[in-house]
Formats: sequence, C-alpha cells, structure tokens
Amino acid sequence: MKISSEQLGEVLQAYGQQQRQNETGTEKKDKSDKLSLSTEMKEIQLAKENLANKEPVRQEKVDSLKQAIQSGNYNVSGEEVAEKMLERVIVDQLV
Repeated sequence: MKISSEQLGEVLQAYGQQQRQNETGTEKKDKSDKLSLSTEMKEIQLAKENLANKEPVRQEKVDSLKQAIQSGNYNVSGEEVAEKMLERVIVDQLV
C-alpha cells in the first residue's frame, strides 16, 4: 500500500488537532515527575527518624548493669519481667 503525501498530511493534521484538544481539554495530563515510596520504605524512613530523635544511651547505667550481671548481683523477679512484657504488648496494640 502506498501512502500519498496528501494522505500523510491529513493524518498529521488530525494528530495535531487531537494533541491540541488534549492540551486544552479538561483532562490535562500532569507532565511533572513524581516519586512514590513503598510502604516498607516509608516504615524504614520513619524508623530512621525515630532513631535520630531518640535519647542517647546512658552508658553509665549500661556499665553498672553489666557489672551487676557479671558479678551475679542482678536479680529481677519473674513478676516484674511479666508485668513489663504485658505493658509492652498493650502499648504495641494501642500504637
């Protein structure tokens, strides 16, 4: 099949009209770039922000606890451990 220059001109003219209608119509397409993060990436960013805002480690307390554990003087009742675990579970469910 052979396409004449007249037919090609008609096709290009129709294409140009369609482009102009799309540009001036109510359905303008946004030609800007967009970035969307996955849910996992959003969670990672939130975790990083939380870590950055976290209080620094109290090294003196950590050292004293290590020493108490190593010397055998660190005793915690099972009730205290269970209570803290339950508190943590409740807080996690609320958040």
